[in-house]
Amino acid sequence: MDGGIKIKKLTTLLVAIFILVLISNLGAAAEIIVQPGSSIQKAVDSSSSGDVITVKSGTYTENINVTKDDLTIRSESGNPDNTMIKAKSSGASVFLLQGDNIKITGFKAVGATRSGNAGIYLSSCSNCIIENNKLMNNCYGTYVLRSKGDKLSKNTATNNREYGIVLGTATDNTLSGNTALNNGRGIHIGNSDGNTLSGNTIQNSNVYGFYICGKSDANQIYNNYFNDTNMTIKNGIGNVYNTKKTAGTNIVGGPYIGGNFWGKPDGTGFSNTAADKNRDGISDSAYKSITGSIYSDNLPLVVYKSGPTKPIVAFSASPTSGNAPLNVKFTDTSTGSPTKWKWSFGDGTSSTAQNPTHKYSKAGNYTVALTATNSAGSNTLTKANYIKVVTKPVAAFSASPTSGKAPLNVKFTDTSIGTPTKWKWSFGDGTTSTSQSPTHKYSKAGKYTVTLTITNAAGSNTVTKSNYITVTVATSKPVTAFSASPTSGKVPLNVKFTDTSTGAPTKWKWSFGDGTSSTLQNPTHKYSAAGKYTVTLTASNAAGSNTVTKSNYVTVTTTSQTPAAVFYASPKSGNASLNVEFTDKSTGKPTKWKWDFGDGTSSTSQNPTHKYSKAGKYTVKLTVTNAAGSNTATKSKYIIVTSTSQAPVAEFWGSTLSGKAPLKVTFTEASKGSPTKWRWDFGDGTYSTQKSPVHTYSAAGTYTVKLTATNAAGSNTKTKSNYIKVTK
Repeated sequence: MDGGIKIKKLTTLLVAIFILVLISNLGAAAEIIVQPGSSIQKAVDSSSSGDVITVKSGTYTENINVTKDDLTIRSESGNPDNTMIKAKSSGASVFLLQGDNIKITGFKAVGATRSGNAGIYLSSCSNCIIENNKLMNNCYGTYVLRSKGDKLSKNTATNNREYGIVLGTATDNTLSGNTALNNGRGIHIGNSDGNTLSGNTIQNSNVYGFYICGKSDANQIYNNYFNDTNMTIKNGIGNVYNTKKTAGTNIVGGPYIGGNFWGKPDGTGFSNTAADKNRDGISDSAYKSITGSIYSDNLPLVVYKSGPTKPIVAFSASPTSGNAPLNVKFTDTSTGSPTKWKWSFGDGTSSTAQNPTHKYSKAGNYTVALTATNSAGSNTLTKANYIKVVTKPVAAFSASPTSGKAPLNVKFTDTSIGTPTKWKWSFGDGTTSTSQSPTHKYSKAGKYTVTLTITNAAGSNTVTKSNYITVTVATSKPVTAFSASPTSGKVPLNVKFTDTSTGAPTKWKWSFGDGTSSTLQNPTHKYSAAGKYTVTLTASNAAGSNTVTKSNYVTVTTTSQTPAAVFYASPKSGNASLNVEFTDKSTGKPTKWKWDFGDGTSSTSQNPTHKYSKAGKYTVKLTVTNAAGSNTATKSKYIIVTSTSQAPVAEFWGSTLSGKAPLKVTFTEASKGSPTKWRWDFGDGTYSTQKSPVHTYSAAGTYTVKLTATNAAGSNTKTKSNYIKVTK
């Protein structure tokens, strides 16, 4: 009787464990591993929303285009120098992102050298994360175009021909902790609003370090380290160059966050020489000489000069591992000018030398501590298990299960002694692994001999188990079963399907009921239209197939909330002809837009640009619509257009300014006074009336460029002598 009760309790426990495992696997994102020699692009093409693509260390030669949403592409090591992506075509970007919620981290991207291409190029992206990448030897390091809400942090853009980082028509993005070093131009912000730049470092740019065009508004730029001779910031609306004075370590080590450090490489910059009588790390006067800007940095940073402090302890050792007896050279790298040292080597011995050499006689892991002292006091640094002294290892392992039907997944566990650092498995079916405790799939019936070789600094050891794994063929068809989560929701609805079939199936065929299918074991599918969908799964193994159908299993409904119309425009006033950019800020996920600009014209774009040709005060309306209904917002006399009162002031700039023929140069008009006509003289006998033309110089020479800008009040000409230099 008692034995029966125990069996029932055990059965109940096993069922509960099975249910918990099943629940934990629902909705889990897949991880796709890319090995050296394989294609990252193929991994992207085969991925689904929510997947993580992990790239092993190595060099990959390809151009990668990511159009899917919700993907993470990361290097396994997290060190950009270990995982390099080299552009297969120099005429395309290394990474081109055209989706939302994409994360790229831990790569070195090189070789996208042709004009307009970048190491990482974001085109019409939202909420992407670009983190801890090294962008070298490209035309642009990173290019953020028509993108919103993206975060660029801890990236290094160096030795890029044209730009380190570029924002073009980009809004509400965050740039933090990035370094732009030795580029043609450091950071360029063009026609971009509402961006935040903090904690960035710009140095050694060839043309200029930092540039914001006059059409860029409401950007916040603070706590950056600027160390370039040319920093130009035009007069946008509402740009800010400092934040409220706040306690916290700033980018040059001072005790307050405020504005930026405006330095120059030769040490003559404002922040290099400004007075700081109260020694708070912030200049006693505002920096008002920002080239081209009406704004000032009211809290510019200076180098913080504090009194004597205790040492900051640091040290290194060589070697940090090896066979006993092991002689280790310790090197003090502390700052703060210590005058006394006390070492504890972790084996009961110590030293007061600054850079001692110590012999470890026995195997073990040793914790090392250094205390450094000066007139201000002492500090201690401890490195746990820093020195590893080893002996030759002894190989041992286990596996579970050791028998079963094909395909059979076997988990191998290393149980070796002697602290091995490398592992080499031979599974007996022609495949190998260097993981410590790998899982391996045997696809065919047979008896397999497994070998493990382990290695550390003292040597290697091998163990072999003959006929250790026994794999048999399936004897019966699978019993098909599956689940899904969620099974209902609003369009678009992402559903994760999970195979729960028994009988070890090896193939799967899903029919989702909307005319699409999949052969993955556990696919995720997006339903884009409302309806009730019948789902079918056919599972197969060597013995045959079995099918299960669930009628009206997934229910998809339309959105239930009417949208709320909200918008703003920039600029809201100016001379005719006035180009105004309208931005939709509506809530409730509208699917249609209808703009009435107040001058008899309209648009159905989400974020249109409209030209007002005549003076007047214009009332603007936006009507937004989704499946639940419509809503209208009206702003009376919102746009004020005045007649041109004075002739324009012509201005322009070009890119690229020098190179071999044929040389393609992009000219950008930057005139003031709202010109309506333009006439370009390229200096080689050719002309253009476009606003911002692209011109190709076919012959070597030095060319003077002229731009004549005209409005109703008159004309003005800008001449740049010897501006373009073309070589053979």
